[in-house]
Amino acid sequence: MALVVVVFLGLALAASIINPLHEATDELRHYRFVRTIAQEHTLPVQGAMGCSAQGHHPPLFYAAAALATGWIDTGQEICYDPPHNPFWAYRYWEVGRDNKNQYLHYTAVENFPWHGAALAAHLTRLVNSLFGALTVWLTYLIGLAIWPKRPFLAVAGAAFVAFNPMFVYMSGAINNDVVAAMSGAAVTLACVRLVQDPRGLSLRWGLIFGALFSLALMSKFNLAAIALLIAAAMTWTAWRKKQWGEWLKAVLVIGGVTAVLTGWWFVRNQLLYGEPTGVEELTQLWGVRDPSQSFWLAVSELDYAWTSLWGRFGYGQIPLPQAMYAGLGWLAALAMGGYALPFMRRTTGELRETAVPLLLLALNVLLFFGVLFNYLLISPAGPMGRFFFPALPALSILLMYGLSHYAALGKRPWCSDACLAGILHGGMALMTVIAFWGYLRPAYAPPPSFAADAALPNPVNAQFDTLINLRGYEIRQTAVQPGGAIDIDLYWEVTGKPPGDYLLFVHLISENGVMVAQRDTHPGLGNFPSSNWEPGDRFVESIRLMVPEAAYAPDTAVLSVGYYVPGAYRLGITDADGAGLGDSLALGQVAISPIPGKYPNAQEQNFNNRLRLRGYEYNAQLFAPGDVLAVTLYWEPLSANSADLLARISVVDEAGKEVAFQENLLPPDWALDSVNPDAHLLVLGEGLAPGVYGIRVSLMDVVSQERQTIVGADGHQIDDHLSLANIRIR
Repeated sequence: MALVVVVFLGLALAASIINPLHEATDELRHYRFVRTIAQEHTLPVQGAMGCSAQGHHPPLFYAAAALATGWIDTGQEICYDPPHNPFWAYRYWEVGRDNKNQYLHYTAVENFPWHGAALAAHLTRLVNSLFGALTVWLTYLIGLAIWPKRPFLAVAGAAFVAFNPMFVYMSGAINNDVVAAMSGAAVTLACVRLVQDPRGLSLRWGLIFGALFSLALMSKFNLAAIALLIAAAMTWTAWRKKQWGEWLKAVLVIGGVTAVLTGWWFVRNQLLYGEPTGVEELTQLWGVRDPSQSFWLAVSELDYAWTSLWGRFGYGQIPLPQAMYAGLGWLAALAMGGYALPFMRRTTGELRETAVPLLLLALNVLLFFGVLFNYLLISPAGPMGRFFFPALPALSILLMYGLSHYAALGKRPWCSDACLAGILHGGMALMTVIAFWGYLRPAYAPPPSFAADAALPNPVNAQFDTLINLRGYEIRQTAVQPGGAIDIDLYWEVTGKPPGDYLLFVHLISENGVMVAQRDTHPGLGNFPSSNWEPGDRFVESIRLMVPEAAYAPDTAVLSVGYYVPGAYRLGITDADGAGLGDSLALGQVAISPIPGKYPNAQEQNFNNRLRLRGYEYNAQLFAPGDVLAVTLYWEPLSANSADLLARISVVDEAGKEVAFQENLLPPDWALDSVNPDAHLLVLGEGLAPGVYGIRVSLMDVVSQERQTIVGADGHQIDDHLSLANIRIR
């Protein structure tokens, strides 16, 4: 078990090093809490700092981290905000490495050897890793308390905590969810030992539970729910031992100890916010859902909560492959099925002996599932599996014990407890290694380099200002359908030190000058900002340009690239002879082929399961001021509830301002499975300036006045409007 803890700490340290500063969920706000204590020697007040610092949380973790890092001069204000990556979370639901970083990271500030703010942040992460290690050890102790003669069952039970990729990741980051898991494990261990204590209740147990419940409340307020677990263990013991007097004394002691150790916190909140928890102030800052209207939304978010319990890094924009989540789901189902085997084999002796502790663990799991689900009902902040961490040790042991019954199949056990522990720890540790080095590390890795004398595809010598030279390129697709992707490899060599951060653009422009698709990004897909460049650096920019599903086809478009200063100018381009090439370099043509189908510009856009857009067409894409744009939409009803819908076509300028629109109230008698044309005529005003204009289609319920959301094939919500192909006014 000591080896397991050491390996866990090694993986948590690796996560801390791999994960750039403040990329974990809410890490910057948690870090500000720590620095407020360290620098101001006080606790943050919600809404009074000028920045968010998670001030609603109890201070246990933050005080411990401040004690460890208070000696460090970070050279930063508490409300320091790192430079943001404006393209963060591009196609966030996809596995990959494209702009997964929320912030820009500069090597001079963050690279090892750490100093200043980087040192303080990494030491704070180390404090959290130690809390994580203690959680793993407490999980082992819970298992050992239940099966004292089968210690390797306890070791195996710790596997789902020690090598859960998300728990390891969060242990290597700054947050209070890991200390909440530690507190939950400590209370659970005490409850298991109480129901096994032959002496039953006593004042000693009142002191223990008072101290542990105080620890829990000072870790995270959602652990208040664990009072029900304590109550269940004490009530069962009092009933079994006929100790109702001792039960009352223990309750009074718990209340007294808790009041002494935590009362100050609730009094402070009452004085500051007018109520003891600080939750109302939090909802004013972050918003709140109406539980009477959010039940099915909360149910739909449970799948995301499951994936984020096991491994969904950053703010959820770095998922693991779906096969991993599905495999863990099947493993959990298999483990739960294992509890039926003793009844089928009529070998329920051990299960009966351990029934009460196991039921306590099950109660803990149900309690924190309830906490998580209640959070989904009332909060728009997102379905976070980490809120279940206080019950993760209990779930881990339950899963392990269920799986252990399969090892006993046959006349003789085919796998010992040590064997089971080895399989679980080896498998889970391997999954964590794959998650970190296969998905987390690549998400933040700089682009690959290439040798100066490497043979490059399509060699060119295009110099962008004095800063960078395009040495070669490759367009991997020369024909694409709407909704498809164009992959481009750009081979760059840095020739001068940039004075700041420049952005790369990739444009796909049709022959009539309409923008078909575009990408803007910091170099290295966000991971190699030009402030990090040094002369002589060579890197391969592999960028994917997604052609919109609503792109007009057939068409032919030119692919071009360039660099620009945000809000200012583009870099000029010259060839090998110094001749000017403008500020955008054309690389080649791409044919846009129509998707085969019965309707023009075939679509499969699901508007809130009420209507599906099957296609659309224009009368033209190039217009003069005063012309009429004719748009025909082809709608398919998806339910009988498709009445009272208003279709709106909007023309918007490059700033997103609506310059023309037209609305149609759709007929209420469309038959299911029919496809119906919906024609719109929009006059393009005489005063419209030449340029490219966007076309948007939206669907509104005229009764509720709510726009209907477009739903993806996997159920995730996309937007409340669909952007069709652009048009151009001469």
